[in-house]
Amino acid sequence: MTEYRLEMSAELNKFAPAFHDFQTHVKDPAKNSTNPHFRSKFASLEDSIEAIRHVANTFGLTISQWRVGKGVTTLILHTSGQYIRGDAEMIIEKLTPQALGSAVTYERRYSLLGATGTSGDVDDDAEHAMMRDDPSTHSIADQPAPPAQDGQVKEFAALIGEVGSLADLRMVGIEINEAGLSQPKRDILKALYKTAEKRLS
Repeated sequence: MTEYRLEMSAELNKFAPAFHDFQTHVKDPAKNSTNPHFRSKFASLEDSIEAIRHVANTFGLTISQWRVGKGVTTLILHTSGQYIRGDAEMIIEKLTPQALGSAVTYERRYSLLGATGTSGDVDDDAEHAMMRDDPSTHSIADQPAPPAQDGQVKEFAALIGEVGSLADLRMVGIEINEAGLSQPKRDILKALYKTAEKRLS
């Protein structure tokens, strides 16, 4: 789960046209990597950087990312000094070097793609992650409520309830897929996901 903060320079009159030109020319990165669990294709962080950076530089834009504590900062800076910056704080259930490294790579990828308006996943990637079996067998009534002591399930459940579009819901599904949850926890969230999907369709 992540929390986001956004800030920008007082003026964007030079940044905005440059960013518009950048988005007109940039292409979605090639989806050369495969999720081994669901055999879905996606663009790795390296492929995303390669596809985006040189086009941004052409229009006077520089994109930088760095880790601060348990968060990732993404900065899009124009040669004029005007900028947009987003900070994403990651909430990691088990803080180990491996978990932190994986979370940073994951957040850098999604922050970069989101900030530049590009896509690195197939459209139904989250649906595959959340609804691998027959969706007609699941309803919210079939599943127990998330355990009160399980903060991660409660956070994901709250996020599913708050999303306002199918695109946002699929992003949540991807986060759940990559969170390494046990199958019982996934089953609870799967039912909530399906209910939200019906609501938003």
